Amino acid sequence: MIKKFLNTTTRNVHWLVKAHEAGELDMKPPFQRNPVWVHRQKSFLIDTILSGFPIPEIYMQDLVNDEGDARYVVVDGQQRLRAVLEYVAGGFALDPKDSPTWGDMYFDDLTVHDRKRIRQYDFIVRQLPEMDDAQIREIFQRLNKNVAALNKQELRQATYWGPFIKLMNEISDWDEWSQFGIFSPNDIRRMLDVEFISELTVAVLNGHQNKKAKLEHYYQVYEDSFEHGARVKKIFRDVLGELTQVLPDLARTRWSKKTDFYTLFLVMAKYHEALPLASDSRQEAADTLRQFASQIDEFVSAEDADKHTLPQEARDYGAGIRASTDLGSRKRRFEALESRVCHLFEA
Repeated sequence: MIKKFLNTTTRNVHWLVKAHEAGELDMKPPFQRNPVWVHRQKSFLIDTILSGFPIPEIYMQDLVNDEGDARYVVVDGQQRLRAVLEYVAGGFALDPKDSPTWGDMYFDDLTVHDRKRIRQYDFIVRQLPEMDDAQIREIFQRLNKNVAALNKQELRQATYWGPFIKLMNEISDWDEWSQFGIFSPNDIRRMLDVEFISELTVAVLNGHQNKKAKLEHYYQVYEDSFEHGARVKKIFRDVLGELTQVLPDLARTRWSKKTDFYTLFLVMAKYHEALPLASDSRQEAADTLRQFASQIDEFVSAEDADKHTLPQEARDYGAGIRASTDLGSRKRRFEALESRVCHLFEA
């Protein structure tokens, strides 16, 4: 078995494009991280290819089923391959900052010579033998621990494949998140959006937690079965949908900060059965949340001697911001916000 890991070959871009078009390239096994590279990363990669410089090797499996159909599974390197395939398909132009020679050029804008250089560029491919998923998962984890430090959520993505993490990834793809502006491109690329949504879900089902200490525990608990899936999905639909109506400009308010959104979401999740709000209640909710946010901002910036002039809820909430992910702070912020808005959900 050890010798089989030493087998390498080369696959040029033309071959990869043809395999992709034929549906033979499996670009997203469950242990891969999100395929979200920012534009500059993609541009730098294409510039590297055009410059003739080497790129780290790709890990693949060449599999053939009983009917003779081929499938090429990308175990490590999918973001590199996705960027190349997207560029050849005309998906983006190169960023002048990362590709000054070919800046602003799409694939079709390149000279015939340069297009040929891309098509003929060889990726070094290490061929892995056929093996069970547990072995592949271990290889992926070892590769990325040695080459690029994965954060905890990326490691969870490599470790857990069950219904819980599948739902967390599904919810992270909903359009509301881009409207709210909570996650940066780097958050999405490093799967911190999925981690945050997982924290919200765990808190909805099990109460506030201390930082992320028990998140791993719940991933283990929910790996084989997750009977709360339909309920969780409905709560997220109800709350996110309502927030788009109450605060359509949420991205420009303090509620777009993770700490504050965490609190706001959990308060609304507690009262989700009262959603959607009536139109007059929505307006009152918007006014209340804007006013409360302003008071919190004032608390944060005020001198100690002036803080006592603010409402008690604002002082309690503001006092819970400093250690934002500690259990006590989360409870304090939740209780303060709930006290301010609970009347909105009363029948």
